[in-house]
Amino acid sequence: MTELPKLYEECESDLTRFPFAFEERVSGSEVKGLCLNEASINARLDIISVLATWSAMVAEERGLTKPARRDVPDLAAFLTRHLDWLLAHSAGPYFADEVVAMTATARRASRSGPALRLSLGHCVEEDCDGALFATRIAEDAPSSVQVRCEAGHVWWSHEWLTLARQVSQARQQSQCMTDADVGSMGA
Repeated sequence: MTELPKLYEECESDLTRFPFAFEERVSGSEVKGLCLNEASINARLDIISVLATWSAMVAEERGLTKPARRDVPDLAAFLTRHLDWLLAHSAGPYFADEVVAMTATARRASRSGPALRLSLGHCVEEDCDGALFATRIAEDAPSSVQVRCEAGHVWWSHEWLTLARQVSQARQQSQCMTDADVGSMGA
């Protein structure tokens, strides 16, 4: 029960499957929308709905005032305060089963998503022609996304803005060279 507010927040941080900071938008191209993580959305909806339903039942049967807000920490705290009563209730086993299942689902959702590998271009390190990509890494890492190249160069999240600028500059230089090659062919 006490884990649910944390899982609720983890699912929130995982609502979008991947940061799109490195994607280049080309003028006139189709605008890409967010890629929402449905498992996280559903887990969050289940958590709030289940906690609110059980809180209402406890409040009604015990003649108490239910939490004023449908807020996961408040609902979880309310149910935790009345946990002994709730587990002794005839519906207690259903409550326990529902919380266990919901917690497992939220854990999976907060760590879900395919093993992503988003191509970002070529490595910006001098004398490295490895492919640059972003990928999902270990779930217990400070950031669930890592940017690296095939040769092993790694950029941490505080370096991503600088890296994005370098990748953009490299793309522009590559495009200028391609345009120059096309121009020289016509001469």
